[in-house]
Amino acid sequence: MTDDRQRAWAAAGEAAAAHVQDGMRVGLGTGRAAAAGIRALAVRVAAGLRCTGVPTSAASTALARELGIPLGRLRGGLDVAFDGADAVDPRGLVIKGAGGALVRERIVADASARFLVLVDAPKVVPTLDDWGTLPVAVVPFGAGRVAETLSDLAPARRRGLSDDGLAILDLHLPPGSDWAAVADRVAAVTGVVDHGLFRVDLGDVLVGRPDGGCDPAGPPGGAATIRG
Repeated sequence: MTDDRQRAWAAAGEAAAAHVQDGMRVGLGTGRAAAAGIRALAVRVAAGLRCTGVPTSAASTALARELGIPLGRLRGGLDVAFDGADAVDPRGLVIKGAGGALVRERIVADASARFLVLVDAPKVVPTLDDWGTLPVAVVPFGAGRVAETLSDLAPARRRGLSDDGLAILDLHLPPGSDWAAVADRVAAVTGVVDHGLFRVDLGDVLVGRPDGGCDPAGPPGGAATIRG
């Protein structure tokens, strides 16, 4: 991974950590951009900020503990959460789940008063066709049946299971697909726990730059705010 991308993620992470105020409960995402946010938050904690983190994966839990961020369980709501993304389009449709934590990420995002998405410029795409893959979390017993039902989307099962003991299928959508419609279809299949299509406000997508700056992907209210 290039130094430019590392610096861009660090900038987005610092911008996200700046939104955390004293006493907040904070959702901690999974992946490289989210890890940058966790590191930036840890710097503020070391300087005296009081907050409680709620991680979305074993990896994020381990990193937050190592860096000294106090952790808690998901009880009640969260004030803010931050996480990375695989791709973001101009409508605020976001693909998540490359790290396999999409179910916990959805739960934490929905529990948060504000959900921040941390990316760098290559993750902002004209269409999700540029990414092409929709992750789906499935009950292992039914994974074969789900794959048969969605065979037209060329499902590929990943090795191993997620932190929640779920199988992950990667669906490959043909160019020009209606991603929202496909996600609705997938959600209705028995055995599917969740999919990786999120809907966010573009004003909450923080695009880090290699020079240390960070910009929103669009104006507040620039896309659907319902995450589903």
